[in-house]
Amino acid sequence: MTDLDISVIIVGLNARDYVIDCLASLQKTSWAGYSSEVIYVDNGSEDQSAETVRRLFPEVRVIANSKNIGFCRAVNQGSKAGRGRYLYHLNDDTILMEDTIPRLAKFLDETPEAGAAGNRLLNPDGTDQWSARRFPNWYNGFLGRKTLFGRLFPSSKILRHYLYKDEMECGIPFEVDWVPGSCTLVRREVHEEIGGLPENLHYWSDAVYCRRIRQNGWQIFLLPDARLIHYEGKGSGKRTPQAERWHIREFHRSAFRFYCEHYRLGPHHPLRWMARSALAARAFLLLALNRLSVIRN
Repeated sequence: MTDLDISVIIVGLNARDYVIDCLASLQKTSWAGYSSEVIYVDNGSEDQSAETVRRLFPEVRVIANSKNIGFCRAVNQGSKAGRGRYLYHLNDDTILMEDTIPRLAKFLDETPEAGAAGNRLLNPDGTDQWSARRFPNWYNGFLGRKTLFGRLFPSSKILRHYLYKDEMECGIPFEVDWVPGSCTLVRREVHEEIGGLPENLHYWSDAVYCRRIRQNGWQIFLLPDARLIHYEGKGSGKRTPQAERWHIREFHRSAFRFYCEHYRLGPHHPLRWMARSALAARAFLLLALNRLSVIRN
């Protein structure tokens, strides 16, 4: 039953303060005539997140899982419970502007070929997180958004192309390969067509999700004027060094899996081994830095 325009789906895990700030910013949204609901799915938090949301935001529907069932499964759970014709998947470590969501909804209303649209993510200091992405090539293992070379050469042609930097700076909506799942408005029928978010991945699930949307004949856009602040990496609570190492390994495993599946690289394809080497080197460096920081502390 879709008797509302927009269902906002937020998943939280031991990040109570960020959830509170996110929901407080959501309360200030000027909905521009769109009807809405907010669903908060708690993944077994131990910091009283679910109870706090119920107390401070009684208008929010709370689904409290007894354990962490994973981000993608929780998003799908909330989406299934929602009644909106649009589903807005939102990270809990975000702060919205008054027009963040209505801009996306209006765009989808006016663009029938668009299956989904994403926001422009900003760091707390107002700088870009470059939330538009192309599907990666093997060399993006070296020149990516957070790689060493990417940080040293942020204006390189390869990186500008990969992150749609020129298109973003033009300031008008543009079509993209994929957008991060931290702030995506998707048509309900599109979400259901592709079976929701892939529940067998932790990272790169948003790239797989967008790839499936595009394979079904829909387009995906990013709206540079639809902004929100993203406290990147804060949405799952404080991580232990062991948890941080798990996230590093899982990110690179998922990236390798997505790359090989997307480009249909068999077990003996040379690009498969080049990508594996690049991602393994990056993961090794990050794991070494993690262990060094633990020793120093």
